[in-house]
Amino acid sequence: MSGAFQLDWAGVGAAKAGTSWTAAILGEHPEICVGKGKELDYFLENMPEYMRLRLGTDETKMRPKGLDWLQQQFDHCRPGQLKGEISPRYLSDPGSPRLLHEHNPDIKLVFNFRNPTEAAYSYFHHYSAFHPVEMNFEQALDNTPEGAEYFKYIQWIEHYLEYFPRDNIHFILMDDIRADSRAVYHGLCRFLGVEAVEVESLIRRVNTSKQIRSKALLRAVYGMNMFVGRHASTRWLRDRLKYDLGFGNVWFKIKQLNLKREKYPPLTPETRDRLLDIYRDSNRRLGEFLDRDLGHWNDPATIRTRETAEA
Repeated sequence: MSGAFQLDWAGVGAAKAGTSWTAAILGEHPEICVGKGKELDYFLENMPEYMRLRLGTDETKMRPKGLDWLQQQFDHCRPGQLKGEISPRYLSDPGSPRLLHEHNPDIKLVFNFRNPTEAAYSYFHHYSAFHPVEMNFEQALDNTPEGAEYFKYIQWIEHYLEYFPRDNIHFILMDDIRADSRAVYHGLCRFLGVEAVEVESLIRRVNTSKQIRSKALLRAVYGMNMFVGRHASTRWLRDRLKYDLGFGNVWFKIKQLNLKREKYPPLTPETRDRLLDIYRDSNRRLGEFLDRDLGHWNDPATIRTRETAEA
């Protein structure tokens, strides 16, 4: 793709593991440009189930948006800035590593990880704040095992290593953001090859935990989005309004008004232990790969599942 438009870096997840914090600090850096909207999903091959339900479609593959569309999402960038985007959906999508490599084989990749027991529980409540969910967390574990599978990080790393060398990949752990966010930021800047200048988001919490104000309003908003997205003609109009004319930000603010910053219920000891069993082996393998002691990820006493703010 010599001479074609290319991104310089991409964040590939995981969800509820600091991707919003990473996007915020990179978005403030003068040498870096983040696309319009954090999750463009340009390199997503499979259509997530929640998206199929929202669109009312049986399609399983994303429709290619084209390189011209991608370039338009970065037309606000200044010359010389490193361009990139972040989507947690890239982590487990089977086609994303290949699509990213086809786009730019030298692209730099950023992985965000967090204790999966915490992340899985946090993600359930985050998802429930934006989508109608008629089950509790324990029922979701029983009925959607792929949700728990997502947080077995090592298997997705291995898939990416089929396409990219280890030197092209940078890992950020939520543990380290909590302990010393400045050191994490400096390490990320070194990886991307830019100077670590001061940014406000370094000490500001983003993507805080939330609860729904009105489930009826959520269902109404979700239902309208399903209606608009069900047909190709109205879907095209929706995407143009969302991405090209900036209505995506308005839509996002409407959904945000239906949320309140609030703790979610604590994880029960029984469910916590169930999650620890699910992730024990993958945590061990990840620790071996990163050459880090992640034994505390398997320790019930260290699990944090009732925070008022999470990156």
